[in-house]
Amino acid sequence: MTLLRLCTLIILSTTSFACVGPSPIRLTEQADYMVVVNTVRLPDTMDWYTRFAEHAWIDVKQGNEASWTRIEIGGPSSGIDVFHITSAEVRAPIRWKNRVSVLETITGERAKLAIPQLLRLAAAEKDFGTWKTVSEKDNNWHAIRHPAQARDYDAWPGPNSNTFIATLIEGTPELHAELHHNSVGKDYPRSMRAGMTSSGYGFEADLGYLGAGIGLRQGLELHFMQLTAGIGLWPPALKIPLIPRIGIHQGWIGAAGSLEKLPIEPEPTL
Repeated sequence: MTLLRLCTLIILSTTSFACVGPSPIRLTEQADYMVVVNTVRLPDTMDWYTRFAEHAWIDVKQGNEASWTRIEIGGPSSGIDVFHITSAEVRAPIRWKNRVSVLETITGERAKLAIPQLLRLAAAEKDFGTWKTVSEKDNNWHAIRHPAQARDYDAWPGPNSNTFIATLIEGTPELHAELHHNSVGKDYPRSMRAGMTSSGYGFEADLGYLGAGIGLRQGLELHFMQLTAGIGLWPPALKIPLIPRIGIHQGWIGAAGSLEKLPIEPEPTL
């Protein structure tokens, strides 16, 4: 094979997977225990950053298709949600009118070990969101919003829903998911932070609005104002702030063992 043909093959293989990860409709139904890390672009009805920013959450299965549970922070006022979800909702390819991509799955004994830890971490985490008190005086209703446990939710730069999911991944040894580079808040620290990357295969340091990381999954990354730029190594990709990933989506590596060969229904095209 000539060098030109080899380069052409590499370009075609990477661009064909550009920004498109495996759809949850491909998830196998054969595993009794499963952990699924997902991502989707935020709806356009929100602030300007939702035109590119991603939202992450975790679904866990404990025994059968009726045992799915979702762990996430759905929005600024939702707080930490841990709630039952149907199999159809888990495998829905579209959320908020955008395409859902699977980032990582684990099954079997690894999932059985990870699920209790994820639930413990979610229960122990200081809650986000707000709670509301309502009072009536002279037939006028007054609603006062208060930070939940004095922990403010800040969509940009964080802490937010992605900060929460990154914390769960970092605290669960069985998980090695790399969140989407446009998951604003994934690297947010309350003070200087240095340690392993969320995937567990590298090292990173962050000081508020500036940071950097290097690792097998992440490759080389620079963080500025919770925007990420870098070059991925495994899988290979180019990560440029505000635009989709260019190259092979991380989900094709992280979820490879839990995907059926063919989707249950045609994958959506948006």
